[in-house]
Amino acid sequence: HQDVGQYFSYQNLFIMIYQTVVAVAILATASAKFFNEDHTHQKYMWESFKAEHAKSYSTMEEESQRFGFFLENLKIADIRNDAEMKNKGTAVHGITRFSDLSQAEFESRFLTSDSSMRSTDRETVTLPAPEAAAGLVDWSGKLTTPVKDQGYCGSCWAFSATEQIESDSMRTLGTSYILSPEQITQCDSTSSGCNGGWTERAYNYVKKAGGIETDSAYPYTSYQGVTGSCHSSASDFVIKVSGFTSISGSTTSEKESNMANYMLSTGPLSVCLDASSWNSYTGGIMSVCGNSVDHCVQAVGVDNSASSPFWKVRNSWGTSWGESGYIQLAYGQNTCDITNDPTWVTTSKA
Repeated sequence: HQDVGQYFSYQNLFIMIYQTVVAVAILATASAKFFNEDHTHQKYMWESFKAEHAKSYSTMEEESQRFGFFLENLKIADIRNDAEMKNKGTAVHGITRFSDLSQAEFESRFLTSDSSMRSTDRETVTLPAPEAAAGLVDWSGKLTTPVKDQGYCGSCWAFSATEQIESDSMRTLGTSYILSPEQITQCDSTSSGCNGGWTERAYNYVKKAGGIETDSAYPYTSYQGVTGSCHSSASDFVIKVSGFTSISGSTTSEKESNMANYMLSTGPLSVCLDASSWNSYTGGIMSVCGNSVDHCVQAVGVDNSASSPFWKVRNSWGTSWGESGYIQLAYGQNTCDITNDPTWVTTSKA
């Protein structure tokens, strides 16, 4: 028994060492690739991935399928890294918690924000942001709560809206509430729960319901993709929403500049954008991205004065993804269509 235990300890140690060596090699040379035709190399990468992300599969057939997706994702990471280098971006794509999912699975499970739900009778005033000097600001930890994890539920729209309500109540009311994305996910009947929604509908739900509860009063239970039923209680509401405001601009460039001015002078913004290539992101400033909006998050920082200016964006896929739950997007080129729907809310205490 001792020998067996030592064997598995050595095996796990070898996997950790191998993973570190591979990561260092990739970062050390731009020509390094994740995908390798050598089957032994592939299996070591696979075993390392399973160990790091605690992956297990019910049948050999399922594991074989997931291994195939894993190899395809290694190829995709290489393609995306090549594109970043050609565009002089610094983003690195590689192995993440999503590496055993097909691209179609990833999009159907995690990218369910539906821009067609954007309100035509928007209860909002579109105003240019106030002028502010160019510079750097990072509101994370100051006007934000910790990074959350939506699990396998397509509820990013509810998380983005909840995070914005948190930030704006912190900013204007001095509160420190961690609010309930589950209440919005389950109770907003104008959206589709784990199957998608939009931040504006979430804001309007909170406004019409009369408020939102804390996460401790109404905890998140939709991790596995089952929305569940609404059971909110008005007696537990702590924050009300009376309306929301969006950033405007006569051009995309002006709109992005106005967003930065608002960020520098005031606080975070809810944003909806294209995250179809985020499943392989591990760090750096992403400069190559699509413009088919499918995901809502929160922009929490910007540096529009650096030699490589960027947005800092908070995601809802947990701290093991990206840069401890965050991603950097190149500033000044509407990366991932970040200017699509930047909003903040007006709050009061319930």
